[in-house]
Amino acid sequence: DIETPALDRALKIADAMGKNDATMVERYKRAMDEGANMLLENGLQRERQLGFTHYHEIMSDGNALENAREFITDEARPRSKL
Repeated sequence: DIETPALDRALKIADAMGKNDATMVERYKRAMDEGANMLLENGLQRERQLGFTHYHEIMSDGNALENAREFITDEARPRSKL
């Protein structure tokens, strides 16, 4: 079992990411996977495209504002310590 400060930090970040909305985590992973094989400029453009797609989908479901309000006011939700 390898323990290093960098690995420990990476696992904490991964745990924090995993507590978020599953669709958003999948999109972040997709952006990282696709972006790793692109020039920085193209990777950033692809990241923006995926972000706009996510924003459009959540704003089109009719519940976005209520979902956001519930998320913001939920005292029991995990808080990032990063």
